[in-house]
Amino acid sequence: MTTTGARGPALAERPRADLPSTPLTWQRTDIVGTELVFPRGARPSGSAIVAGKRPYTLTWQAELSAASEVESLHVTTHGDGWSRELRLGRSVSGWSCRADHSGDAGDLPFAGTDQLDALDPAAVLRLAESPIFVSWAVRRLGLTVKSGPVSVPAVRVQVPSLTVVPGTVTYHLVSPQRLRISGDFPAATLELDAAGMAVYQAGRMRLVR
Repeated sequence: MTTTGARGPALAERPRADLPSTPLTWQRTDIVGTELVFPRGARPSGSAIVAGKRPYTLTWQAELSAASEVESLHVTTHGDGWSRELRLGRSVSGWSCRADHSGDAGDLPFAGTDQLDALDPAAVLRLAESPIFVSWAVRRLGLTVKSGPVSVPAVRVQVPSLTVVPGTVTYHLVSPQRLRISGDFPAATLELDAAGMAVYQAGRMRLVR
């Protein structure tokens, strides 16, 4: 297993196509829910509506480097009588985090984190339940089939709580179209297209074409 820090392996292999710049829509298949993403440029954004036991809406905007590294993330969630807002940013010296709460969200954990020192400055940042963040991670790490399993520090923003959780994640591109994710967060196997876009996860989501 390979372990990487700020930058992952970049082995010689047929390069992937550019990620789409047109709007993308993912449909949840476990519960009623949809996410619409506008991936164009260095400031992509998205919004989601999710039903279930705790229905909520979510909007986000990210700042993305040329290497598909998520440098900052602004997320808001709204439920029945409550709302959350999170601003998370990365710099060479570490992370900044600001979280705001409004209303009574019951047993949801607090947004943000009080342990900024535990967040690795080189970590891969992911918004939970948002497939495009997986695709950015694949591209940012330079994953190929030949690189095998690659373990990296990670920062995960949970939804709808917006709790910020550090950990370690292993990405394994089993084939050009199949990615396995394991580590400190829920494991997943996703299908990718030729550009590395996450298009399907059994029992979870699918990209609507």
